[in-house]
Amino acid sequence: MEESEDIISVLSDEQSKEIIKVLSKTELTIQQMSNLLNIPQSTTYRKVRKLEELKIIKKTKVVRTLEGLDESYYKNWIYEIVVTFRDGVLSYTLEHVKMEDKIVRLWQKFSD
Repeated sequence: MEESEDIISVLSDEQSKEIIKVLSKTELTIQQMSNLLNIPQSTTYRKVRKLEELKIIKKTKVVRTLEGLDESYYKNWIYEIVVTFRDGVLSYTLEHVKMEDKIVRLWQKFSD
């Protein structure tokens, strides 16, 4: 499937939209997303993989658990998605969160 069609598919999928929405507010692991959104873990893994591949979300850190397993945390990486259909061609652009926005969010965390 072409990437433009993948974007349309993701944006029309309720579970993917919920994942993007919740990751706009906080960093979560796949297990946390699965529990919070009541989505099976296998489905969450698949959707997160696709969202990461399309550069909509991003792995922010990997934490080693006491059991010796790596837990990846994810965060929304986009500010805006613009989909265009012109002259029979579907295209899209992603506006990623700017570095300044990340710094502001970091300082907000410290001030809380």
